[in-house]
Amino acid sequence: MTTPIAPQAQALLDQMNAQAGNAPPASSPQEQVAAQRQAYRATIPLAGAPEPVRRIEERTLPGPGGAIPARIYRPLEESGLPVLVYFHGGGFVAGDLDTHDAPLRAVANRSGCVIVSVAYGLAPERPFPAAPEDCCAATQWVAEHAAEIGADAARLAVGGDSAGGNMAAVVCLMARDRGGPRIRHQALLYPDTELTEDTESWRAFADTNRPILTRTGKLANIALYVPAGVDKKTPYASPLHAPSLANLPPALVVTGECDPQRDEGEAYAERLGASGVLVSHTRYPGMIHGFFQFAGVLDASRQLIEQTASSLKAALG
Repeated sequence: MTTPIAPQAQALLDQMNAQAGNAPPASSPQEQVAAQRQAYRATIPLAGAPEPVRRIEERTLPGPGGAIPARIYRPLEESGLPVLVYFHGGGFVAGDLDTHDAPLRAVANRSGCVIVSVAYGLAPERPFPAAPEDCCAATQWVAEHAAEIGADAARLAVGGDSAGGNMAAVVCLMARDRGGPRIRHQALLYPDTELTEDTESWRAFADTNRPILTRTGKLANIALYVPAGVDKKTPYASPLHAPSLANLPPALVVTGECDPQRDEGEAYAERLGASGVLVSHTRYPGMIHGFFQFAGVLDASRQLIEQTASSLKAALG
């Protein structure tokens, strides 16, 4: 029997489906990508009113493929604050600094962390491995320039939701494999960890999270993200397939009970734990994909923001 979606989440899906039904169909792959990006940005109001933050700064960070846009949130004037480098979701093809502005403001205010939000390169314009290399470069920059932005490089965390959770997990693998920087904590919110195989949660919820996430949509995005001829099981694309998850930072892993990506996130949490990594995992009852961004309409979203902030405070001091 399929678990029922929480009433608040179902009401949100019903509203989004009604609005999506009025949109004209895209006639080309380019139009499909543009429509997906526009639809993703259309969810910004669902995050609620953005909170004021002490200081916000727009930056461009150096990256292997050119400048990487970033937005830095400073909740306090003090220096030496812990710092979170955050990677937005959006299925590897959508998302930007604005789509995650409101929840990151809230996390900054509640955690006392400097947050560096990173707009990594998106497919299809910049396919794999451009995105994780951008994210790794941004994290390295923060580690090297922490004092410049009021942060403490010794208290560095990474995090992300969905595709951004993939980026955060992969950055931790890259940092371990490449000898730094040292990352103290990873916050993985319903992360993409497996780009090749089906799971029980995909079979159960493949169509119930429409239009936020569908099987057809995910497969199309993966095809845009991972070029033909590249093995989707390569660990920097599918971190669940890394030969070893030992010696990685302690992790918060969050999943939604009714999210098609639930099982791959939970499998990653289990493998981390089995590899000796300290892991805290929470499955939110009745929750759908993407709920970090819906604090204006979902109680669980507000709880997730509080939990993410609390985990940062506990991990980084």
